[in-house]
Amino acid sequence: MDKRALHTELFALLREWCDALIGLQVDMPPQSALDGGILCPACGMIHGRCVDAVYPLLFMADRTGEDRYRTAAERLFSWSSNMRCPDGSMRNDFKSPWRGVTVFYAVALHDALAFHGGVLSDRTREVWQTRLREMGEWLFTHLTVGAKAYINYYAANACAMALLGCYFGKPEYHALARELAAYCLRHVSENGLLYGEGMPHDAHSAKGCRAIDAGGYNAEETLPMLTRCAQVLSDANALAACKKLWRAHLDWMTPDGAWDNSVGTRAFKWTYWGSRTSDGCQEALFSLGRDDAVFAEAAYRNFTLLRSCTHGGLLHGGRDCAAHGILPCVHHTFCHAKAIAGALNADAPAISRVPLPADAPDALRYYPETDTYRLSCGDWRADVTAYDFPHRRGDHASGGALSFLWHRVCGPIIACGMVDFALVETMNQQLPPDENALCCPCPRIEVQKDGIRYAQHYDFGAVMTASTQDDRVQVRVCAKLCDAAHQPTESSGQCTLHYTLTAEGLLIEGAVSSAYADSARYILPVISPDARVCLMRGSLADSPSDGFCLSPGFACRAYCIGTDVSGRFALCIRADAG
Repeated sequence: MDKRALHTELFALLREWCDALIGLQVDMPPQSALDGGILCPACGMIHGRCVDAVYPLLFMADRTGEDRYRTAAERLFSWSSNMRCPDGSMRNDFKSPWRGVTVFYAVALHDALAFHGGVLSDRTREVWQTRLREMGEWLFTHLTVGAKAYINYYAANACAMALLGCYFGKPEYHALARELAAYCLRHVSENGLLYGEGMPHDAHSAKGCRAIDAGGYNAEETLPMLTRCAQVLSDANALAACKKLWRAHLDWMTPDGAWDNSVGTRAFKWTYWGSRTSDGCQEALFSLGRDDAVFAEAAYRNFTLLRSCTHGGLLHGGRDCAAHGILPCVHHTFCHAKAIAGALNADAPAISRVPLPADAPDALRYYPETDTYRLSCGDWRADVTAYDFPHRRGDHASGGALSFLWHRVCGPIIACGMVDFALVETMNQQLPPDENALCCPCPRIEVQKDGIRYAQHYDFGAVMTASTQDDRVQVRVCAKLCDAAHQPTESSGQCTLHYTLTAEGLLIEGAVSSAYADSARYILPVISPDARVCLMRGSLADSPSDGFCLSPGFACRAYCIGTDVSGRFALCIRADAG
């Protein structure tokens, strides 16, 4: 695809998004604390970070010459004074004390001014610059090494300090940018994954696992910010390190352009195309794509997924959300609009259409930093995880669970985000129209005992082994049935799982102790209508039940499989795509 055609596609989606955002801009008396804000149809509120949209809106004003975009950006800036604190920082929301998000607004406001400030009057531009200067001073003082924030904030401030150091001529900002970037680049795991999406950044679990959000915050925020910082500072060594990190993270992009974040500390924000409140990968990957076509290819595949999940002008939180009446949170749109505007301003290159690492991955790869095996055979891709980093209760899967299964024709078949739905970040998540329709997206062995659910996917102590032989990949799991606090039932709660992946499909064999042969069930939530479940041992306890998984935004049919008298079951998942 030539550059002109690519830019036309990027611009069309960005315009669609910006038009929808303007349609949601509140029109009330100017003195109102709501006037100029962008109302979220999913959350029924104005997200404090909607002010980030000043950048894409001003981009559109500059490129189209249409004054309505400039007016919208100026009204949004005026509204943002409601989020401003006396010290120049910005609150996350009306009722949130968190001010680290100042860094994202600072980058967005910088880009609006640096690239498109010419569409503003001299007086307005001066007011915006004053706000940017205030935020820069707060960030320079408060968001330094040792600040209580996940590592994505360190990366974001490295980028902010690099940009503002140039804009205001402050070498001390550049010094902090280098310090923060160097800190982030020291937090790299055995397989080249950034860690620190948890606190403390250097923490590790009982198994030695790290706080990693590879397909979420790493790919959509931390790495893009570090990349841009290195580019602004002309730091060749840091940029080379970023490219190496990107290559490692591209292993977690599926062939359809999705980010596999089924094994992530912040899986509760997973949206299949990325993460709910991060900016996206387009600007960084397209910029790197000028020298290496694989990066531009990855950026474009993810872009096509963003476009396919856009309905009514807004980016929805997953493939099936719109069809199931799940309203779109505007966070998705105004965050990712920045990355598209950035890609256009960075002059995204032509696409050569080259293979991604996920198109031909290794048959078996182990990630000790997340205690996860990644399997590949023919058209199939799968993750089996016993990740035990303690982030949020009920969040990511463990216990040797099949957290992800993908087929080249069927697409995603299993996609486990949050194990037990909860509003971990109340202002940054949404509820469906019918909470009773929510279901756990994770395949698991479970039993009910004394009113408590015990399941193998809660077991942080599960042990896995794996092997390859001829044309098959196998993973064996020994686990215990545990409650949501990862505490096991008595010793008879042992269970096993045996996964065998071949070109024909995935065979799952399991067993529980005889004490639970009558009560244990294997729950298999399937999200692809083109996947066929073939029962080979045990019984289908009930007809499949329909449900919805907000993370990562799929409808599913959950099969409930009972064991035989010896406590065993077996089934096979095959593609049935005609």
